[in-house]
Amino acid sequence: MSMNSLKVLKYVVFFFNLLFWVCGCTILGFGIYFLMKNSFGSLFYSLPSLTLGNVVIIVGSIIMVVAFLGCMGSIKENKCLLMSFFVLLLFILLTEVIMAILLFAYEQKGCYVKAKLWFQSNFLYIGILIISVCVIQVLGMSFALTLNCQIEKTSQSLGI
Repeated sequence: MSMNSLKVLKYVVFFFNLLFWVCGCTILGFGIYFLMKNSFGSLFYSLPSLTLGNVVIIVGSIIMVVAFLGCMGSIKENKCLLMSFFVLLLFILLTEVIMAILLFAYEQKGCYVKAKLWFQSNFLYIGILIISVCVIQVLGMSFALTLNCQIEKTSQSLGI
């Protein structure tokens, strides 16, 4: 891979992770608003502290941290940050797959009738969204791994 294509890959990874970092900040802001508004009750009766605001804050914070690792790892060409970014994306992807399997496995229990009806009526849109998120994660992981390998090759050729 030439140095020009390495720079393009570096800035593409940086730009998209900067975009995701801004989205994470926005989601975090919505979570804080939901927490302050407190008009939404808990999501589960057995877990009263698990409110919509808390969940959105956690999701926004995770997106911000992962995107920050991708931004800094790509722009600084830091192998450790890029591998951390890759591992976190892989962990999130595996968690999503496990949660989808558990959702379908426990679908027959009929515990959440409202949520089940909403998911059934919007199944196509949810499926497209989940597939899109998975594709973006796999692309991010492959870009991070490619950039990491190229940084290692470049540093070996320069004798660093």
